[in-house]
Amino acid sequence: MPVPTQSSSNGSTALSRLVVQQRHIDTAQAGKKLRAYILHEYRDMFVRPDAIALLRQKRVQVNGQFVLDTHILQPGDCVRVEIDMIQAIRGRLRGIDVELKYAEPGLVVLLKAPGINKPMIEWAAAALEVTRDDYDGSLPDSSDLLPWIAVNEVDKGLRSIVILVDNEARRQAMLENIDNGLVKFTVCALCHGNIDQALLDQATAKSVADTAKKALCASANENTRGNPPGQYDMWFQYNNLRADVFDLATLRVMSVTKSSTAGHLTMIQGAMTHTASPSLVLRRLMFELGHPIAGTQTYAKPLQNHKDKGALQAFLKIELPSLADIGKQVVVDEDIPPKLLNVCLREAKFYGQRQKKAIAEIARFGGSSGQPASDTQAWTVDLVNGKPAAYISGRKEFCGFVFRVTPDTLIPRPSTETLVDTTVGLLNKCAGAAKILDLGTGSGCILLSALLRTEGTSGVGVDISPEALSVARDNCERHGLQQRANFVHGSFETFTLDPHVVGCGPFDFIACNPPYVSPNKITQLRTAIEHEPVLALVAESGGYQCYHDIYTSLRTNPRILTSGGCIAFEIGKDMASGVRRIFAGWTEVAAVKDACGFLRVLVFQAPQV
Repeated sequence: MPVPTQSSSNGSTALSRLVVQQRHIDTAQAGKKLRAYILHEYRDMFVRPDAIALLRQKRVQVNGQFVLDTHILQPGDCVRVEIDMIQAIRGRLRGIDVELKYAEPGLVVLLKAPGINKPMIEWAAAALEVTRDDYDGSLPDSSDLLPWIAVNEVDKGLRSIVILVDNEARRQAMLENIDNGLVKFTVCALCHGNIDQALLDQATAKSVADTAKKALCASANENTRGNPPGQYDMWFQYNNLRADVFDLATLRVMSVTKSSTAGHLTMIQGAMTHTASPSLVLRRLMFELGHPIAGTQTYAKPLQNHKDKGALQAFLKIELPSLADIGKQVVVDEDIPPKLLNVCLREAKFYGQRQKKAIAEIARFGGSSGQPASDTQAWTVDLVNGKPAAYISGRKEFCGFVFRVTPDTLIPRPSTETLVDTTVGLLNKCAGAAKILDLGTGSGCILLSALLRTEGTSGVGVDISPEALSVARDNCERHGLQQRANFVHGSFETFTLDPHVVGCGPFDFIACNPPYVSPNKITQLRTAIEHEPVLALVAESGGYQCYHDIYTSLRTNPRILTSGGCIAFEIGKDMASGVRRIFAGWTEVAAVKDACGFLRVLVFQAPQV
C-alpha cells in the first residue's frame, strides 16, 4: 500500500510529494532481475529513463536492503519503491507532445501534435494542473490522474487546438457557448483541385445543405466512402451537428499549388462556429463540393506519394469566451504547420522537375506541329491541364527506340519495358524463327521493340482502334520492319477466329498489355491520363474483363498457340491473384517485377491440347 511521508520545508510541515509503494513477489514474478521487474511493473507510471533513475538514486529496496539492479528476485521478497509523484507525472508528460496555450482556473487550451489521442490529452491537462509550481491541492498516490474533459473534437491524426475543463459543469457551460456561436474554430486544409473562391462563397450560402445532399445522392453509389442518400440527415444527428452547419462556415482560398500527381492542391481556411467538430465539418463539406481534403480519413482522398495517416488539416485559431473572467475573449493563434507547407513545396518541386523533363523531351524530338527542335519556347508545357509532352512532340522513347505516339495511342511507360524484356528473354529460348502476337498493340512499341531486339522473329499486332493501327504501321515503316510485322484490326473476343490472325499463326508467344484500370480507379489517376484513350486504359469487372475475354478466346481456338506456347501479361498493382485465378488451368512459368519492385508481368504456358 502507498505510504505518504512527511517532510519539512522552511520550518513548516506539509504533505510530501514522496509516496512509498511496497509489493511482494509472487511465483510468476520470481526469477526476474530487479531492473526488469521495475521496468515492467511500473511501466504505466514511469518512462524508461525515470524508472532506471529510481535504481541509480537508491530509491528501491528489497527486503529492506539496497541491492544491485541485477539482483534476482525470489518468491515472497518485499520490494519497496520510493516515488516522487511530481517527477513521475512530469516524466510521463514529457512523452506527450502537447503545449499549454492558455490556462485559467478549471480550463486550459492545449495545442496537440498529430498522434495524440483523446485519453492522452485529457490526462495531460490534469498532469499540467498538478505539476504547476503554485499547485496546493492534494496529490494522487499514482500517476493515474483523474483526467480532464475535452470539450471539442480530438482528432488523433491532426494538429489540433483543444479546450479542456476539469468538471462537467464547465463542459456544459462551454458547449452552450459553442451552441450560441460564441466559439470560433479556424482550420486550414490542403484540398484536391484548383478551387475558385466563388465556389466557396456559394458553399456558405443558405442553400448549401440541399446542394450537398443532392450531390451525395448522385454520387453515393459510385463512392464507397459516401453515405447512402437516405442516411444523409442521420449523419448530422449522429455527429450532434446542426442541419445548417455548412451554411455557418466561412471559407477562403489561401494558395494554389500545381501538382504533377493531383493536378492542383488548394490550401483553404475555414472558420466554423456552432460546432465542436470543426475538422469533421470542413472535411465533409469539401468532400461534397468535389474537392476532398488530402488524406486517408473518412471523406478525404489520399494524395499519391504521401502515405501519412490522417488528413492534411490543422487548427490555426480558436476564439472563445473566458469562463472565469466574464467579458474576456481568449484567442489562441497558430501558424500553418510546416508539414502542410512542406507538402506544397514538395509538390511544386516535383512539378517543376517534371516540367523541365517534359520541355527537354519536346526539345529533343521537336513538336508534332512542325516546330524546330531548337525552339523550346514554341511550346507551353502544362502538366496539369495541357497535353503530355509525348503528345506535343509526337514521339516517345521506349526500350531505347523512338516511336511515334498520338492521342489515339497510349504513351509507353517504363514499367511496360518489363513486358518486352520478358518477351525477348523467352523468345531467345525458342528454336527457329519465333512468331509473336501482340494483343492491343496500340503504337506497336511492344511488338516492334521485341522484333528489333531479336533475330529472325516476326509478329502480328492486333488492335480494335483503326487510328492506333495507323500509328503502328507508321512506326513499323520508320524502323524498317515491314517484312517482319503485320497489323490487323481485331478484338480480344474474336482474335482467335480472325482469318487474318489465324493465317499468320500459330504463334510461339503472345504479349499483351491490356486495359486493366477499373472505372472506379480511373478518377484517382493523375490528370495527364485524361488525354489518353479511355478504351486502352479502362476495363470492367474491376479491371479484369480483358483477361477474361482473352482466356475465353484462347479456349475457343487453343491452336492459335504452338505446343508449349506462352502468353505474357502486364498486370496492375495487386492484380496477380485475380489473373492467376482466370488462368488457373495454365502453367505459370514466370512472374517478373518492374524496376520499382512491383509484380508487373505474369507468363503462362498453354495446357497441352
